[in-house]
Amino acid sequence: MKKRNTTLYTMLAGLSLLFTGCSKNFLNEDTSSFQSPDNTYINTKGFEAGLNGLYSYARMEFLTWNGSIFSQGATPQEALQVGTDIVAIKTTGTDATLAPFSNYTLTPASSWTDKDNDPKRVEATARFFRAYSYRYLVNLYGDVPWVDKVSETPRRDFTRTPKAEILTHMIEDLKYASENLPDNPGTIQEGKLTKWAALHYLAEAYIEAGQPDLAAEAANKVIQSGYFKLNNQRFGAEKDKPGDYFHDMFIENNQNRGSGNQETIWAIQLEYNTQGGGDRYTDWSKRAWVPFYSQQKGFALADSLGGRGLGHVRPYQWWLDSYEKQDVRNSSFNIKRDWYYNDPSVPELYGKKIVLTDAIKESGNVFPTTTKFFYRKTAVDPAFEGNMKDRVKVRLAETYLLLAEAYWRANKPAQAKDAINAVRARAKASLIDAAAINADLILDERARELIGEEMRRMTLARFGEDVFLRRVQTLNTQSKNVVKKEFILWPIPQEVIDSNTGAAFPQNPGY
Repeated sequence: MKKRNTTLYTMLAGLSLLFTGCSKNFLNEDTSSFQSPDNTYINTKGFEAGLNGLYSYARMEFLTWNGSIFSQGATPQEALQVGTDIVAIKTTGTDATLAPFSNYTLTPASSWTDKDNDPKRVEATARFFRAYSYRYLVNLYGDVPWVDKVSETPRRDFTRTPKAEILTHMIEDLKYASENLPDNPGTIQEGKLTKWAALHYLAEAYIEAGQPDLAAEAANKVIQSGYFKLNNQRFGAEKDKPGDYFHDMFIENNQNRGSGNQETIWAIQLEYNTQGGGDRYTDWSKRAWVPFYSQQKGFALADSLGGRGLGHVRPYQWWLDSYEKQDVRNSSFNIKRDWYYNDPSVPELYGKKIVLTDAIKESGNVFPTTTKFFYRKTAVDPAFEGNMKDRVKVRLAETYLLLAEAYWRANKPAQAKDAINAVRARAKASLIDAAAINADLILDERARELIGEEMRRMTLARFGEDVFLRRVQTLNTQSKNVVKKEFILWPIPQEVIDSNTGAAFPQNPGY
């Protein structure tokens, strides 16, 4: 049975719950026997429970079969990659809910979506997540209703607030969060927010609002805070094993500051077999990015090959070819290009290197891919589906790339060059000249550094419809003939329009 859920309604309904502590219940029921805003948001413990719910919501970006963001099948982190310039979906056996995002066949009928002791910190966290939620809404839908309070009666008269106005509210929320969240990341629990995560997203919001100088100011505050640095030395759980310092960031147990990782600004907590962590369904990014090699004759499931993947998304060749040979991000520890048959029950193939034909790659069985989402639990359960590593959501390298983008948009190419070169120098890539900086260079560098970490659709949307269309039409062989300007925004789900009987709620153009 299909679940009735939409990204738009779910996020609008949930993002403002912490802004009420005494509003009346819709039906005036007796709430003494269960948690409600009336009896929960009355002390620090109650507000902490609400904040934990917001942190939990952020984890759903990687969750499959969840009824809160997407319907079963496609996860947000998959759907926001396909149909862009960076990955293809496999041609056979792919999840049916993923194909519409690549084929650009979404329709409004699609079911793919669905104060006490520390009042300032509580409000700052809530406002951070409100801005974080609207970050998705405006980039996926454009103009959406601005909701800043819980209504005492059910509403059916929402109207679409212009995106520019929403961005102004987001900036206000992120500024408040940056001024009232903790400063020192060493004094808080792993996974909790600091002002620096707020400033990172504030820089992004300023860029989108057309205020690049303020964006650069916010990004520089993070970079110059003294709390973070680009990792350029081995660290963490496997620092004495073969590898490199870039790969170290994506090894299990290496995402938080306690491991020696000084680059992480915010890590979502998903750790395996840990109270408060994730379970086998919380993060399926391994299933998306790791090939379905166990379906290929001569291969058996193995930790060394990434665990059990399904190969839902396959990076395009242009990305593989975009690295210089000496680039650390291009090492065999970070990109697995060569695959060797490992099943001893097929002796005629065992130990040989597979020849990767287009048919094999397009099937999703075996293809070159990032190792960021390899996960080793085969010894525990050969069919383990999840990717139960803590998930780095914000790290300093992206802040540098936001700074470069801000300077480029502010027509300050020399400063933009310095920001990009900080990332490239860490990777041992050759440095670039200021004259070379343009939208494509910035997007290419983000792909080299952040593939699989950024939600690529969100990034392309920020660069505008012309860049979005050109990149997809040039680089995505599956989507180039079906993508249109009107499809950059998703359709408003028809059930949202139909239920909003008190006011006009127009559909996005093209649907």
